[in-house]
Amino acid sequence: MTATPYRLANDTLLLDVRLTPRGGRDAIEGTDHLADGRAVVKARVRAVPEDGKANAALEHLVADTLGVARSQVAVVQGKTARLKTVAVQGDPANLSATAARLFAAAALTLAIFAGAGPAAAQFVARGDICGGPTEFMRTRVLVERAGLSGPDKSRLVRTLRAAQSLAEEGCPNRDGWLIRRAVGMLNSVNREVRNPPVDLPLFLRD
Repeated sequence: MTATPYRLANDTLLLDVRLTPRGGRDAIEGTDHLADGRAVVKARVRAVPEDGKANAALEHLVADTLGVARSQVAVVQGKTARLKTVAVQGDPANLSATAARLFAAAALTLAIFAGAGPAAAQFVARGDICGGPTEFMRTRVLVERAGLSGPDKSRLVRTLRAAQSLAEEGCPNRDGWLIRRAVGMLNSVNREVRNPPVDLPLFLRD
């Protein structure tokens, strides 16, 4: 069983991804484990799986998420399958540290909740803000890259931190009021950095 969905090989970061094409939006949705125990990143893209369009969209998504150029990212395995390996070129130490911040925490959260029982595991596997810090981290990356003035950047970072704090308080107890506030605050930042909005957890939409 692999603990994380990424590894370093020959100065390249290799990322194992389970991709959902025609997913309605482009987003990284936390981590999961396959039946064989392998950890994967869950991702979805709007593109269709035809003529390499979904792969290209995934490459753009990974590049944006890790803060590297599109030319540094390529799908190297599973080009016609849902399970893919994405290679990311760049400084290995920086890439590994960024991947750890984005994906390792989400994997740990998934493991903790999965141990709490089937209902909790299903709840976390949805890929929403209660599945780990991925959505907050992805928005934070976009805030850092948006070229905002110091005060505007500080304001958005404070909003993100407050939203994540509300999610961390509300998600374990499925507190709909706190979670809705967290989603609203996160999406207010997403609008300013032109990031697609996140949805409420499925249990609040049922």
